Amino acid sequence: MKIAIIIAVLLTDVAWIAGTDFQFDMASAAKAAVVTVVLVSVAWFYRVKRPMKRFEVLCTETAVLLVFSTSAAVFSTLMTSTNLPTTDDQLMAFDAAMGFDWLSYVGFVNERPWLGNLSSIVYITTLTQVALTVVALGLIGKIVRVQRFVLAVMLGALTCIVISAILPAAGALGTIRPPVEFTMMNNPIVDLEYKQAFFDLRNGLGRFISLDEPRGLIAFPSYHATLSVLIILAFVGVRLWFWPVLVLNIAVILSTPVDGGHHLADIVGGIVVAGMVWLAAGRIQDRSRLSSSSPAVFER
Repeated sequence: MKIAIIIAVLLTDVAWIAGTDFQFDMASAAKAAVVTVVLVSVAWFYRVKRPMKRFEVLCTETAVLLVFSTSAAVFSTLMTSTNLPTTDDQLMAFDAAMGFDWLSYVGFVNERPWLGNLSSIVYITTLTQVALTVVALGLIGKIVRVQRFVLAVMLGALTCIVISAILPAAGALGTIRPPVEFTMMNNPIVDLEYKQAFFDLRNGLGRFISLDEPRGLIAFPSYHATLSVLIILAFVGVRLWFWPVLVLNIAVILSTPVDGGHHLADIVGGIVVAGMVWLAAGRIQDRSRLSSSSPAVFER
């Protein structure tokens, strides 16, 4: 399933770039390619030469996640260029109905520099947490959980990318566009200059794709929120790990309007996506287990 997803995304990327004026920086993919080869080689060693299932799965799933992430980043860039009408007005209406005011929320953080610094610190932990989740669960022998987590991350990314292309949004920051002085009070991770990549792609600019300069282009649903919820779900029932992971990722979710420039609706959407793909990944595993002749114990 995972290999099929990767092949489908890669073929889409190649066909899209070949048929348009996009250009891809092949050299930027070299580092990921080298790391992938190393991981696959180590996985082979622990499968054939010195069988150790947990290390084999750890290396295999990390390699899968790396290859998928690079191909999905390109796919996200290409999908953003479709330039369909934005949905920010509807998302802001949802926020208003929920009593959420982005300027007040961010302004509260801006007035407290320590809170702004904390927000930025936790916000940038997400991708590192994804990698560490695979490593930690793999090392403690939660093999099936690792496999489910990686599949859910992949399904979550594809879901967010497709939805963000069909229902594109610039996010609260890109829509409200507050004065520079307002954002400079906190220096968030995502600022208006960062957001410009989204607008350039929609306007037919930014046709050079490089993995050396990745940009988060998805506003709705928030992929940060999706990943945070998936990380929490991956550690449910894992003693000593669950509560610190829960607290950290609640903090990440709370930081997304500030350092990601998101609407509240983006976060709600990301949480819903996480729940859906986690369930979907579990069902796919169930079907795979039932169709396999392997008597391995299936854990949750």
